[in-house]
Amino acid sequence: MSTRTALISGGARGIGRCIVRRFLERGYKVFVLDIDEEELKHAITVHLKQYYDQKKVESAICNLRSVEEIRNKVKAAADFLGGRIEVVVNNGGIASPYWKDGKTMADQDTIEQWQA
Repeated sequence: MSTRTALISGGARGIGRCIVRRFLERGYKVFVLDIDEEELKHAITVHLKQYYDQKKVESAICNLRSVEEIRNKVKAAADFLGGRIEVVVNNGGIASPYWKDGKTMADQDTIEQWQA
């Protein structure tokens, strides 16, 4: 039986990190994407150390606003995962309800930030 595989974005902290851990606990080999380099490194090498040492989890920095970057990182993920990605969890997103200039989600001119 082959190893099950998953690609998870936004996996450096919070819900995303819990999703990554759960997949690993269930025997998946996992590739994690996140934009926060420091938090991602900490999650992978500290919180998920046993899986990292066993080469069951790998990660890459990825800006999910860049299609080209996503394509490159998905290729890296597929390479790590043996050429096959069975599950994709798109957990990446902005968690703050407030944006620049003190605006909130209710302001109509924040649509570009919503799309991000």
